[in-house]
Amino acid sequence: MNNDVVITGVGVVSPIGVGETAFWSALCAGRAASATVRGMGVGELSRRNACQVPEGSSCDRGNGSAGGATGVPGRAACLALDATRQAITDAGLSPDELAAVPAHRLSLLAGTTMGETEFIENQLGAKSEDWLSNRHVAEILAGQPGSISRNVANGLGLRGRAVDLYGACAAGNMALAEARRQLLDGRCDLAIAGGADGFSRLAFLGFMRLRVMSEGVCRPFDERRDGLLVGEGAGMFVLERESTAKARGARIRARLIGAANACEDYHPTRPHPQGDGLARAIQTALVEADLRPADVDYVCAHGTGTPQNDAIEVVVMNTNLHPGTPFSSIKALTGHTMGAAAALEAAACVLSLQNQMLIPTWNLEDVLKPCHLEGLKGGTRPARVRVAMNNSAGFGGYNSSVILAA
Repeated sequence: MNNDVVITGVGVVSPIGVGETAFWSALCAGRAASATVRGMGVGELSRRNACQVPEGSSCDRGNGSAGGATGVPGRAACLALDATRQAITDAGLSPDELAAVPAHRLSLLAGTTMGETEFIENQLGAKSEDWLSNRHVAEILAGQPGSISRNVANGLGLRGRAVDLYGACAAGNMALAEARRQLLDGRCDLAIAGGADGFSRLAFLGFMRLRVMSEGVCRPFDERRDGLLVGEGAGMFVLERESTAKARGARIRARLIGAANACEDYHPTRPHPQGDGLARAIQTALVEADLRPADVDYVCAHGTGTPQNDAIEVVVMNTNLHPGTPFSSIKALTGHTMGAAAALEAAACVLSLQNQMLIPTWNLEDVLKPCHLEGLKGGTRPARVRVAMNNSAGFGGYNSSVILAA
């Protein structure tokens, strides 16, 4: 195994809990976040439930404001900032240690699907003369690509490269893969990477119009699955080379031993019928980690709960992974948190490795067929978990697989 890149800090802001302790507790207990949408009227809509970060968190200060004229970061940046603070604290990095990292040796990578959307959503009911007003232009500039990572860096006083990665629902994994590559290539000494998206009316209405949203209960990989639930959140990680982490006495949470991205051009919103891109991402990640499919102890699947996505993902797993390998999806509880999804799932993998515990797909009763792997259901299970694979796929043909080891 290539153990040169390690995770030393984990930060979680999720619909089922803020902080890794609350997040893990909810995963183990099966506490779902599905509830009537806050912040928009849904009385006349056919779908009314979503998964949002609990009210009262520090992230609420960014709800519905994109900055610009007010100077307040957008929702996605606030979520990412909170998660990054947690990750830095978890990594045991002091302000002085962060300040000592030269600007060209630090990378901050924020994966996202929607980016900041307030500059559009705040104008949906506006008069024509309010469009492109001075305030609106300021909001557009404040929410432009790069604003999430830039606002996180500014909020923490970090110097270094700050980049937003737009990779649809695979963005969180793509950020981890890029952080790993930069560390291995010697382009940085410290990387902060993950994914974030705030709740978006555009995403909610868009998925509803695509007719892929559940009425209220998300059932990934179940024969009765009827769709996803839109969510929000952020998962951020501190990554270092193992030698650097050991030199400063840091606790190693997990090793990032393989990662790969793959794209396909089959359809803007539908995956390839045989899951070509995800299959190639899995195969390449295994090669990078120098592993066989039988070496994978657990798969954290993309598992949105939509009929087409889940069926194709099972085809991919049947073809590329070892029969009987346990797999599950946490989206039954968190909903689909867009750019944060893969990052929160990576955090779930780290916690499974740490606790030697497998999390089921809650709400799963009858695993769709044919499925040659083991669809985890019914409750948590102690297990020997040495290697966990985290898979993600997104609109536009984005696919990513990362492999974590204890």
